[in-house]
Amino acid sequence: MSKPGQNYRVLRYDEKCLIVKHLLETEVTISAVAKEYGVGETTIRDWLNRIDCNLSNVERLRRKPSSLVDRRRAVISELPDYVKEEIKTLLVRNPTMGALKLKQHFYRHHQLVLSEKKIYFYLKENGILASRPIKKDKETKCDRRFEYPYALAAVQVDLLTIRLKNKERIYLVTFLDDYSRYILLSKFVKEKTMESVIRLLLETIKLHGVMDTVICDKGSEFVSWQSFTLFEETLCGLDIELISSGPDTPQNQGKIERWHQSYRRECERLQGGFDSYFHAQHETDRYVNYYNYERVHQGIGGLFPADRYYGISEDIERELSQYHRANHMDKCIYFSCNINGKRLVVSGPRNGALSIYQNIKEESNG
Repeated sequence: MSKPGQNYRVLRYDEKCLIVKHLLETEVTISAVAKEYGVGETTIRDWLNRIDCNLSNVERLRRKPSSLVDRRRAVISELPDYVKEEIKTLLVRNPTMGALKLKQHFYRHHQLVLSEKKIYFYLKENGILASRPIKKDKETKCDRRFEYPYALAAVQVDLLTIRLKNKERIYLVTFLDDYSRYILLSKFVKEKTMESVIRLLLETIKLHGVMDTVICDKGSEFVSWQSFTLFEETLCGLDIELISSGPDTPQNQGKIERWHQSYRRECERLQGGFDSYFHAQHETDRYVNYYNYERVHQGIGGLFPADRYYGISEDIERELSQYHRANHMDKCIYFSCNINGKRLVVSGPRNGALSIYQNIKEESNG
């Protein structure tokens, strides 16, 4: 047994045999052997009792297959090789993905029901968890979570300062749907002005329609302490409510702040910085497409933001559950969309014919 503060080490069978043989074939004391090999005296006495102080019974010192270490190894070995390879690929793009997010990724992308425990043990045994910094608990004034009930009920907007490799500063303006976390628009501007924000607001409305509410901070691009700004006037003309959060209230814009964290980690830092304004916009467009349509989001139950924004999240969850209840494990959802209020799902096996579903009922095969 290890003393408090010592690292616990599981001894191999041959090491136990060597210690017991040394003790029984010489006149050395248990205390001396314990100090020499770094093993607790109580542990050595337990080994001697198990073999009845007879070397012919040393087979009793073998660890049973049901030990925790063996169970972990058995759990890890159950993960298919292609799953392990994909986990490695995913961690290159997003090194902070945990067991839950990986589980949601495989369920949404491949319709595989994997154990979170299996994935956790795989990450732990490969030293991935040990290499991550320990998160410190932060004191928050409010842990209340809130989201609006439907798409475009509220849109969060904020600016993020990005420094190019030539030290030039550019600003990323992002409009995020509160309900779905869908990125409506994310574009760079070279100057941090109210006119630039208004221009991108009108572009967002042209692409997606008028939102009910806009949520922003008290930056000079949005509001002013002294007067009614052009940004506020534009919103009033469109009958859009403005909620301007005060200082030290991150819960009001927590979703877009979280988007900024993901963007810096999974896009900017992965690229090693941006060479130019156009390079930054090109990589941002690629990441936004990935974020909206391929990246599972823990805050919405492992769905894609597009699933919620286009109103097919419940249908997707129902379709997935139906596949698994019917043991259709060979089927994989390839495409799902909402056309004029009608839900359409194209799915099929990994190799073979596809099926087209409309309103849950299968319409045709091909």
